[in-house]
Amino acid sequence: MFKFLARCFAVIGFLAVAVCVTGAVVAWYTQKQQQTEPAKVVLSLDFDSPIVEQGDGSPLDLALDESSPVALLDIVRAIDAAKDDPHVVGIVARFGSEQPSLIQAQEIRAALARFKKSGKFTYAYGTSFGDFGSGDRAYYLASAFDNIWLQPVGTVSLTGVGLTDFFGKTALDKAGITADFMRREEYKEFMEDAQRDAFDPAVKVEMQGLVDNLSGQIAAGIADSRKWDAARVANLMAQGPYTADEAQQNGLVTRVAYADQLDDEIDRLAGKDAQQVDVDTYLGYADDGTGGGAQTEVALIYGLGLIADKDVGDGGIAGGHVMGADDIAGAFDDAASDANVKAILFRIDSPGGSPSASETIRRAMIHAEKQGKPVIVSMGGTAASGGYWIAMNGDKIIADPGTLTGSIGVVSGKFALDGLLQKIGVTPDGVRTADNAGMWQMDAPFNPAQRARINALLDETYRAFTDNVAAARKIPLDKMPDIAKGRVWTGEQALPLGLVDQLGGYDVALEDVRQALKLGENDVIDLEPFPAAPTPAERLLKLLHHFGAASSALSSLADTLDDIQAVARPWLGLAALSRHPVAAQMILGDTHE
Repeated sequence: MFKFLARCFAVIGFLAVAVCVTGAVVAWYTQKQQQTEPAKVVLSLDFDSPIVEQGDGSPLDLALDESSPVALLDIVRAIDAAKDDPHVVGIVARFGSEQPSLIQAQEIRAALARFKKSGKFTYAYGTSFGDFGSGDRAYYLASAFDNIWLQPVGTVSLTGVGLTDFFGKTALDKAGITADFMRREEYKEFMEDAQRDAFDPAVKVEMQGLVDNLSGQIAAGIADSRKWDAARVANLMAQGPYTADEAQQNGLVTRVAYADQLDDEIDRLAGKDAQQVDVDTYLGYADDGTGGGAQTEVALIYGLGLIADKDVGDGGIAGGHVMGADDIAGAFDDAASDANVKAILFRIDSPGGSPSASETIRRAMIHAEKQGKPVIVSMGGTAASGGYWIAMNGDKIIADPGTLTGSIGVVSGKFALDGLLQKIGVTPDGVRTADNAGMWQMDAPFNPAQRARINALLDETYRAFTDNVAAARKIPLDKMPDIAKGRVWTGEQALPLGLVDQLGGYDVALEDVRQALKLGENDVIDLEPFPAAPTPAERLLKLLHHFGAASSALSSLADTLDDIQAVARPWLGLAALSRHPVAAQMILGDTHE
């Protein structure tokens, strides 16, 4: 019975999903048909929804009546296009519980600064900027708009920047677990929270400098946008959060009002015939795309997430959060061999990962450069440890001021559960051909011989890392100890150290591409993702593949439940016999009278 029901649901579900997604694909194609731009447009930015690095564009969202997260690059492109578009009369942005990252805020702020030179209006409206949480990043972005409106009962939660880590050595000791990790060097704080009960004093000084720098960037940005001095902003950040009335009294918002009142204001400024249009719709409007100059194809490669040999973290249609070295190296190779591709823009947002996988990507980048393809690196929120390893050989490296980068170091180790196993009465035993064959097992800490081998590996990896950085960035080797040792830097701090070449986002990176290729001002850069984004049909096939796998698992579960029922039936009957003979007969299958 279980098998029959499971297979019925699997078939029905499969057909339902297939019909639903097929309809979504058709709707996707229909939606993407060239549209005519209205005579008057107000570009609408939704900052109460997630912003991502790489857009998904899944047609499944249409089937679910949901919108896809908007890519940061698309927001920047839309604002830059709107600046010179005679149809666009202004921008209105809405804020809520979602909060952009610091990097997203910095890149969008830069685009808004370019837009405001057109003289068109800009409005930011928030139901709250942070609500009952930190709102520094949300208000930092909102402050770049000429007009900042806040809903009554909303808040501006300026509180300053803080960083808290939770240290668990004592807790692990009580549980009988040992964090056995080795590092190069002392500032490489990965897993330090499992080996200590507080920050190492030197690391704490480093972390304090990091948050001071990030807080200073936010304060300086707000001060510049609102035409205040930095001391006033620092004081406001120290005294927050603020109620709506307090925010208006302190000049943090220009008006306290409701969303319908903002709509009336936009109608007054733009006219009732103006249409508010989101980013995806605006970018879909017909455009000649030439700008009066030639088009030059540039490969756009995203390096996002933890770095591993393969992307083992694939999440189906939702995508994964692992950067597979085979995929990224393959993308570099394809771009290098494509005669139409003239340069490569490598966008990185990664906290690091496998050194060997990072080296595979670095080598592919070098190979592409030897094929005559300039590689411009643009750092997103994080490009640290392995994330910096894959960036170091770029012809130019551009980081946002708030990018976290550096962390030139290496760490390795394991958790040893010997104390915990002893407490719960579990005794490990095994066989091996050599003592080191079991060195990565979690039944015991490393012994001295094993520790010596791991330290040898760490020494060699750290030497390769620092030597390669010194060579790629033309930094004297004797200066590397002041830069490396696992220290984390903001982009602003990394610039004078020589770890990055410029501060900025996509706009600066694309300008460097333009300079590297000696393009004219009107020449158009055509960014082409490598590898190419899957088509809607490919996404449909992938979805059906995953659904088929789920159906197969459900069928297997049904087989198992049928087997369990067959085995359990007589025992269930015997147990019930004394309490309910008739029911027992039914369970046993003995229904004769």
